[in-house]
Amino acid sequence: MTPDISEAQQQRNDRIIVLALTCLTLLGLAFRLYLAWRTNQTLTDTPARLIGDEPGYEYLADALLKGHFFDWPGRTPIYPFFVAGCYAIFGRSPASVVYVQAFLGATIIPLTFILARRFTGAQSSLVAAGLIALHPSLILHVRRVQTEVLYAPLILLTVLGLLRALEQPQWQNFSLAGALLAITNLCRPTGMLLPAIVPLLMPRQWPFKRKIALFMAYLGAIIIITAPWTYHNYRTHKTFLIYSVSTALLWQGSPEFYHLAYEQVPKRNVVQIWDEELNPDRNGGHNAFTIEGDRYFTKRAIASILREPAVYLWYCLQKAVFLWLGNPMSDWPYHAMFNVEAMRPFFSPQRIVGILWSRILPVFAALGMIVLRHRWREFLPLLLVCGYFTLIHSLTYAEVRHSEPLHPILAVVIATAAGELQRRLKLISQ
Repeated sequence: MTPDISEAQQQRNDRIIVLALTCLTLLGLAFRLYLAWRTNQTLTDTPARLIGDEPGYEYLADALLKGHFFDWPGRTPIYPFFVAGCYAIFGRSPASVVYVQAFLGATIIPLTFILARRFTGAQSSLVAAGLIALHPSLILHVRRVQTEVLYAPLILLTVLGLLRALEQPQWQNFSLAGALLAITNLCRPTGMLLPAIVPLLMPRQWPFKRKIALFMAYLGAIIIITAPWTYHNYRTHKTFLIYSVSTALLWQGSPEFYHLAYEQVPKRNVVQIWDEELNPDRNGGHNAFTIEGDRYFTKRAIASILREPAVYLWYCLQKAVFLWLGNPMSDWPYHAMFNVEAMRPFFSPQRIVGILWSRILPVFAALGMIVLRHRWREFLPLLLVCGYFTLIHSLTYAEVRHSEPLHPILAVVIATAAGELQRRLKLISQ
């Protein structure tokens, strides 16, 4: 009788967990839909509402529906395809994109739970999912026609695919993991060098030939999925371009940019620098969104780095912090990090709390890894993924929005550490 009772109890527990996860997902969706509604109430439903990087994605999506297939090298295809799909169904309506993104953004809640279950129990996994359901910055991704809202679930799927491949080392699983990374890179190409960490994650006891075969399956899937886009770039622009231009990303991480942004008085923000130094009408016709312009700024960046390697190293160390806590030039008013008084003229009290909560999350994750230091090998894939993106943005350019798609990983670490602390306290009390 005991096994039957135990099995029945387990089924009830599983149903409770599924119900709780469903409620958290619906709660997260409700917040995102409310924000989408509020956003659309204050803006006209035309492309004129778009700012920053948004018009570029909107232009490519509209051009697709008019029969023009990516004649501009400034963006990769996945997100414009998504926007074009929304337009095909609802018409040329940025408001419809925002509403669809509310549902898309909510998918990271169950995906975070699934990722957390690989490291901790069901209750702690619900905590991780809850952190993401209520995460202010991830909710705010919904309102902008930018890649973050799609990139976040793709990153989670990429990590889940890699973990499955490492746990079940078959060529099919490594091919699937590579395919997921390829799609993710076609949304945003920051992870193009991420395959370099895969050999580091393979257990030492695996035979060398097996490692090579599985890694080739991983790379093969990436190449097969990426090659058509690269070939399109070659045919269209008559040059080898794997994904897209970097839009002067290395120059924005160079000493030359550092002096302009952080040392000149008065200090300038990133928009002002783009309007001046990166404006082709003022810089001699060099457009960072073209292949020629991007290469021009890359050459300037390399020359700047070679002239002042010590300044570049110091700037790289700062960018490793900026990525997670916010770049004072673009993410904090008046370059004042965590300064509530400086934030008050720009944000409501609720928004200030949300910003501070989001940007202090990496600190709690770091403390969580101290608690989980005896399990560091288990968390090595997550640590290497976060370390990879930290390195890439330290070498180039870093804003806090670049790290926000990785916050579900931070939530998993925090929830697992909280569960571990709770277990230890129970043992002490007994």
